[in-house]
Amino acid sequence: DACSAALARAFPPPSHPRWKRRDHVEQRARLGQLQRAGFEDVAIELRWLLAELTGLAFLDFLGAVTGRRDLIADPHFTGAGPLATLPGGHLALHADFNRDSARHLDRVVTALYYLPTTWDDAWGGALELWDRARTRREVAIAPRRDRLVVMAHGDDHWHGHPTPLACPAGHVRQVVAAYYYAARAVPGDDDGAHGAIWA
Repeated sequence: DACSAALARAFPPPSHPRWKRRDHVEQRARLGQLQRAGFEDVAIELRWLLAELTGLAFLDFLGAVTGRRDLIADPHFTGAGPLATLPGGHLALHADFNRDSARHLDRVVTALYYLPTTWDDAWGGALELWDRARTRREVAIAPRRDRLVVMAHGDDHWHGHPTPLACPAGHVRQVVAAYYYAARAVPGDDDGAHGAIWA
């Protein structure tokens, strides 16, 4: 708890100059995109967390949780990293982007680590997971500090926090997101593969 409290305190405040604010129908009063500046001016505690999320130990943990041993982290945190939603903000139900086109990888797993300094469930902000037909909310997960959510990715994996936050001024829904990928299996890809060839 002391570690998560320190991380929550180190989370960039809404006044951080590197935030990119989104105010659209789909997502309002949301802050993100610190990776565009290489996480410049982000506290060392949060940089440590970002390194852990892309490290071998966490990949092994995700492999044990998901049963996937082919996960590839994204050290660039494309579309991920620290994310914040301000009072009145929301994120409409959506299915996430599915490819890392630069590396030709499929997105398969998302990890969300929540870091609000304090949170009252009455303020809303729960991560809602909906059925494939978007007719029924299956589960709502409150964004409490030190809570980790690991979820599979899919084009019909609908999620969001669509109701505007009712938190008072000075409170922010804080989360660090990390996305994980896998290479597509190509028939015959291992043809001719071998270990070291010694002289």
